Amino acid sequence: MTSPADSARAEHIASVLRERIYGSIACLSTLLVLARHPGEPVEPWTAVLDVVVATGGLWAASLLSEYVAHLAVREVVAEPLHPVHMLRTSGQILQAAVLPVLLLVGSALGLVPFAVATWTSIWFLVATMGVFAVLAVRRTRLPWWKRTLLVLVLIGLGLLVVLLKSAH
Repeated sequence: MTSPADSARAEHIASVLRERIYGSIACLSTLLVLARHPGEPVEPWTAVLDVVVATGGLWAASLLSEYVAHLAVREVVAEPLHPVHMLRTSGQILQAAVLPVLLLVGSALGLVPFAVATWTSIWFLVATMGVFAVLAVRRTRLPWWKRTLLVLVLIGLGLLVVLLKSAH
């Protein structure tokens, strides 16, 4: 039987993984829109702003929706530690965009070509989705082949997003 502390910890880990995957997919989609038209030049600083706005908007929406949901269910303002928990969890959305933003800033400063920064970021995000899938299934009691299938499904989701956004 699990204790309330174990249950709360498990819920927190699930929230962290969920937010990281949301952040990765949002950042991935934004980067793919930017990379989609190779003939049309994109200003690197504009790309930085686009990624920051997309992931920042998702982060703000995550915080607000968590707060409103907490308020609706518990009918009271959150306890003092709840905002810290919310920031730790939702911060995964922002963390997903750190390397892509750094690469795009490097591109804006002329250190790396824009296409290299964009596509490196795209494949990095797909790979990190796989890493977080491995982290999500590693302690489950599922047989190895089901854990492998779940990891492949999440990586496949990232690849599908790349394929669908690149095909237009």
